[in-house]
Amino acid sequence: MKFNSKKISGVLIITSTIILTACGGGNSDQNTNDQAESNLEREDTIYQVYYHPSDISSEVYSDFFQITQYPIKKNEIFFAKSYNQPLENEILTEKKILNKGALQTNIIKRLTPNTWTYELTSDLKQDLKFEIVKLEGENIFDRVLPGYKENKNLESDFHNQLDKNLIEFYQNYKNVRFPKNSYCYRLKETQWNQPYISFISSFNTNSSFSEKKQSINESYNNLGQDKKYFRLLNSQWYGYNLVVLENLETGDIQSVLGNNNNQSAFIDFISSSSWNADRSLAYEKSHLYSADDNPLDPVHSLIALKQKLKIANLEKGCFAFNTQAAKAIQQLSLVNWKQGDSSDIGPFFGRRTLSYNLSK
Repeated sequence: MKFNSKKISGVLIITSTIILTACGGGNSDQNTNDQAESNLEREDTIYQVYYHPSDISSEVYSDFFQITQYPIKKNEIFFAKSYNQPLENEILTEKKILNKGALQTNIIKRLTPNTWTYELTSDLKQDLKFEIVKLEGENIFDRVLPGYKENKNLESDFHNQLDKNLIEFYQNYKNVRFPKNSYCYRLKETQWNQPYISFISSFNTNSSFSEKKQSINESYNNLGQDKKYFRLLNSQWYGYNLVVLENLETGDIQSVLGNNNNQSAFIDFISSSSWNADRSLAYEKSHLYSADDNPLDPVHSLIALKQKLKIANLEKGCFAFNTQAAKAIQQLSLVNWKQGDSSDIGPFFGRRTLSYNLSK
């Protein structure tokens, strides 16, 4: 059964990325945690580290890294390109339609070091909860690229241009560790204040809504014992027929919208269910994808690899780093660290469009 990944914000954008979305581990005592939070509350900057693998189909012929610095002023992150930008598509909530052209506030507020809020518009808000993780003594490569050492061949020589930066990072700095006072933010929980539809495609005259609805219903009914992890929604919004099958553990969603002519449309449905990193991790570990039946099939192998990297990312990855940790990463100078764009909110939540000159 194929699901569309649940997005942390509601803006539809073409992506081809690996975003470092969680940071696990670090069992410190309460006094250490309190001190860390106190120190981080005074910091006026956070950093995100982003890795994009090569993608020949998108004309990206070499992998690359980015480090983006986000200044925090008066406990807010200001995104100059995104603030008050008009909506490109109308947004449907259960009670209100936000028309195309309505202004997006796109504000990130830090309430405490581990509690943040994101306001897409005055009607749509999302709570973000972080776990502050102490990184002192932790391996830098394993935190920035969790799962890669175990699941990728990083012993290749430097003539491999597709993974050049990844290999150089590993071969030169695989044993480097974070210094004292290094911390990262683990994305622990997220939740929108209400569900909404951020995008509706054109209704397809050759695509029957009733058939797609039946397919989703059958998928739900065939889940067996796994049905407890899912929610099936059959509803009507503004005269449209809406069917949503949601994995409550991972946030993955399969959805379809139908009109009065039984035509269907692709939609981007954003749930108001709470997403929790630990629940998602537990589900993935208990539902491992196996490529053993088709070991030579590249598609099956890729799906299995992506799940392994997702699991490692949920365990060891970081949403953002503090200044000390970021400095330690930037000092690994043989890696070509590109400067990210902090004026657009999209990359903050892992939504990136490809820029074809990045590989040049």
